Amino acid sequence: DQNERSVAGATLGPVVEYNRSTNAIDFGLTAKADIAAFSYGRNDNYADVFGAASINFKLPSRMVLGFTATGKYGHDPFGTDRTEGQPSQDRTLDEWTDLSGTVALVGGQAESAKFGYELKYTTLVREYKTNTTDTQFLDRQLDTGSFTLLYNFSPKFSILGQGIIYDLSYDQVRAGNADRSADAMVGMLGMKWAATAKTSGDIRFGKGKWEPKNSTFNDFDSSFWQASLSWAATRKMNFRATAGRQYLPTYRFDAVFIDERNASLEWAQLWTYRSSTKLTLGQTERDFVGIAENHDYLSARLKYEYQMDREVRVFISYGYVDRDAVANTLDFARNGASIGFEAKFN
Repeated sequence: DQNERSVAGATLGPVVEYNRSTNAIDFGLTAKADIAAFSYGRNDNYADVFGAASINFKLPSRMVLGFTATGKYGHDPFGTDRTEGQPSQDRTLDEWTDLSGTVALVGGQAESAKFGYELKYTTLVREYKTNTTDTQFLDRQLDTGSFTLLYNFSPKFSILGQGIIYDLSYDQVRAGNADRSADAMVGMLGMKWAATAKTSGDIRFGKGKWEPKNSTFNDFDSSFWQASLSWAATRKMNFRATAGRQYLPTYRFDAVFIDERNASLEWAQLWTYRSSTKLTLGQTERDFVGIAENHDYLSARLKYEYQMDREVRVFISYGYVDRDAVANTLDFARNGASIGFEAKFN
């Protein structure tokens, strides 16, 4: 409250997509950028870029074998730099490259199939490019494998079991800190259903375990869940609720990992064929396992859109975020409003 600042700026987000579909394959290319400039010094400005290519092979019995490759140059969000909790410092953003590849096999999608399955493997490598004196110890590789087995009671309703395995490895260990590399396992049971009447959903509950590779850290066991529910109250009013738990790599060197629990509620309303609003409320709790630090986030976002023609929209949006931390010096509240337009060309 004693260190408030107002900042104005502008963002530009061009996107180029190419998609092609045949009887044998689906192919897609995506390139986009997120470019921003702000009134408070150059250190806040950024230019993130993203590129992706994917190809899905349509196999017999409606099986699909897919490959995806992505590359991104991005930055950590404001407020999560290595100086957090220390005297305020001005410096460039912590910028990084992410390179990832995914292979997935999906089967049992035919309407008559009683069993379905989804196998997926992803590898992601992150390397920091700025402030490397500190950030080089955040360079890491995360490998994720998952297997989901479904029993289809009908084309629109299934029960399922899912297993996920993670392998997290850091390239370097900071002097005076322990290696935060780890393995993790998650097992969940659940159900999902496509739109029946007005609702659709995917609900999964189970157990998770984080196993540090450094023997000085204890294993961490917890419940684990992922859930989403959509409800079309009317033709013009839709609600969507989500909740979940996830284990995240930590950006603090003194923590083992981040145990995150989150929930959100979204209300989308079409007022006329041209105007609509979307209100999103969120709550997130991040526990930095291994230290006495916890961050609670409350957020709200309201966006109004007006469709000028088929491919051009103007919008006004407002967002609010409040973070409450154990260390009072890390508390903050942020208000932001923007006006802009979105256009699509074919």
